[in-house]
Amino acid sequence: MVADPSKWLLEFSDKGGGRPWGDGTCMAMRQGEREPWDENCRVIPLIGGYEGMSSIRESLEAAIDQARQGKKGHVYIANWRLNPLRDLSEDNPWIVQNRPWNESDSAVKDQTIIGLILRLMQSGITVRILLWMPMKASIIAGLGPHMSDHNYISDAVSNECKRLSRDDPSAIDRGIVALDMRVAPPVSSTHHQKMIVIRVGNINVAYCGGMDLAFTRMDAPDPLHLYKFDPKASLDDLVDLAGSNPPQFLGGDWQSGEMLSEAIAVRNGAYQWPRGPDAIYDALKDATGTTVPETDLPNEVYGSEYQIWHDQLLKLEGPIVKTLEEQFSERWQDGGRVYETGFWGSLHLLNSQVIFSSNTAIKDGKILPLPVSSESDQKQQYAGSSIVQMWRTIPLRPERNKPPFLRGEFTIMAGISNACQAAEELILIFDQYFFSGPLARLLNHRIKSDKEKKLCVILILPPYADEHTLEEHHARKLALDDLIEGLSKDQSQSIFERVAVYDLWHPNRVPGGIYCHAKVQMYDLSLLVCGSANLNRRSFTCDTELDCAVLDDDLVIKHYRRLWRVLFPDIAWPEHIDFSEGNGGWGRLFFDAFKNAASSDSSFLIPDPWWNSTVQIKPVNTNGKTTAEIVMKPPRLPANPAEARKGPESWTGIKREQDFKDDYLEEARTALNNPDLQPEDIQWSPLSDGLAKVKDALMDPSSINIKMESEICPDSISADGDPVAPGRLDQIVFLIENCGQGDNWPYRVA
Repeated sequence: MVADPSKWLLEFSDKGGGRPWGDGTCMAMRQGEREPWDENCRVIPLIGGYEGMSSIRESLEAAIDQARQGKKGHVYIANWRLNPLRDLSEDNPWIVQNRPWNESDSAVKDQTIIGLILRLMQSGITVRILLWMPMKASIIAGLGPHMSDHNYISDAVSNECKRLSRDDPSAIDRGIVALDMRVAPPVSSTHHQKMIVIRVGNINVAYCGGMDLAFTRMDAPDPLHLYKFDPKASLDDLVDLAGSNPPQFLGGDWQSGEMLSEAIAVRNGAYQWPRGPDAIYDALKDATGTTVPETDLPNEVYGSEYQIWHDQLLKLEGPIVKTLEEQFSERWQDGGRVYETGFWGSLHLLNSQVIFSSNTAIKDGKILPLPVSSESDQKQQYAGSSIVQMWRTIPLRPERNKPPFLRGEFTIMAGISNACQAAEELILIFDQYFFSGPLARLLNHRIKSDKEKKLCVILILPPYADEHTLEEHHARKLALDDLIEGLSKDQSQSIFERVAVYDLWHPNRVPGGIYCHAKVQMYDLSLLVCGSANLNRRSFTCDTELDCAVLDDDLVIKHYRRLWRVLFPDIAWPEHIDFSEGNGGWGRLFFDAFKNAASSDSSFLIPDPWWNSTVQIKPVNTNGKTTAEIVMKPPRLPANPAEARKGPESWTGIKREQDFKDDYLEEARTALNNPDLQPEDIQWSPLSDGLAKVKDALMDPSSINIKMESEICPDSISADGDPVAPGRLDQIVFLIENCGQGDNWPYRVA
């Protein structure tokens, strides 16, 4: 059963122009012709990097088989991070005679990223790859390996085209890589979309989610975790197999942590790894820029090897594939300075440029359009039950002077705001960076204004930041404080009134951290949203992002069941709850069952301890002047599995620093009865604390004036639909589409 799409999904604005989608886009041009969603789609939500990468691998292998039978086509890949030696295989030996692989070993098939790219091209498939390229100055931020990996892929694809064209001149553009810096003005802006479209023969499939094809992301089976994923299985098959072959957290990624330096051999400036028998590797001889990256996660929380990283991903078939294909083409042609790989391209010092691996992508200084498949009768072919809508963040960029995206696109923020207001029973969230105060305030408002006290919210987050730990923990703490403002707390459960916040944590490993990288929300029994966007300002307004919203009651309840099995392997699904009562109070019953399961010894969750911090303000007399000493005691994580089953007050593990001293300036003024107290009077360090503030701003930037998070535009007051709620997400969405005052309010109005 599919719920009413007009309730859960975005509709076209009566202002015209295809809003809220970007002007001049294929989605915008649907207005007046068809609905802004795709029906009859088939969707399978995939849990974890092993399921996701296995499914992608088999789809690419199927495309190669089709191409070798003479059925050509194309593969489009967009990623924030693409590691050439990310291995997607499971038949190849990852460990050989108690050592990692090396070039003297042999592979059944080369299913590394670079191996698959070469094999796709050599089978006759057109390949286009869109990768974020950091500015060269980003080396000082530790992004050197990121840049060198993407340069390596670009060089390899360029060289392979030249090799193939010696015998087949038409192969000169078989593969093209776009190293993309057409980002929003803030210096820390990125391209963050993660998607794949495969159109070869009878293979018509797309993938959208939070997973990069990168190191650390593949939590894989090992002798103690024998889960076997069948990429050909339907969602019904996966649910039926949950008893005998349950989805689960596995043994971690062998390409992670301190194992990376062993698993990735670099000799004489070139990568070395087991080669496959059906690929030609001449193109790699002159590919340059190899660097072994540092670990993605801090060892003291996630371990030094076999780190566990949690992602979710959608496999999509049906009409949505064409929609995602069109979005890739629009991103490919976005405006900016255009260069070919070479001297000028290698400078890449500035934003707003794109560097192509081949000049065949360009004609007369303009980017050539990509082939997009013609309409096919996919509705009959797949007869899927899901309605899918594409949401994006496309930031404002002053360099654009024509459509598409002249006014950007912010449908992710609009779609999430709408879904939060539509939900009546339960909102379940997995997120890496839950930093959005406006979203937290909207959720808080929805909980408080629910007169029937049915709506519940469950958040699942990483236990510890991947980098910039103080700044990330600080942003998260502020958002969580907004979320639970005014709500009572259950002291025995570390749960707030109809709000529960958890971290992923392994019940048997030391250290026990599991990194939550998934960007997923589930609303009631109706809507599943999965994509690249985190719930923060950056993803809502600054970075390019891509989500798919799936409307399908049957799919959503099955995904709930599979996630339950992963999180609570020894706790039975709550069969006593009648989920057929769509808004009959099942959400509160599920919330209670969930929090009871989370407290079990085998649970893969612990309560997030952000609230378990204390601050003391002490007066200090310095040279006759009374100043304040701010003594902050941050929360800690569990030191061992036994501690994890106790309350956060008992934890003795690593500290999770989360406060800036000047957060407590007003409290210090009150405590010392001195309204004139200044930051320097609370032992605030301009160097360390000031630098933290700078990092904080760089971490969560915006392409739009952030005044929108605290003000109401006078032009919109009393306008139809205005929530008049400054600082709340629904207000920001309203302002973006309805308010404009020149440079001070650069929203999406003409």
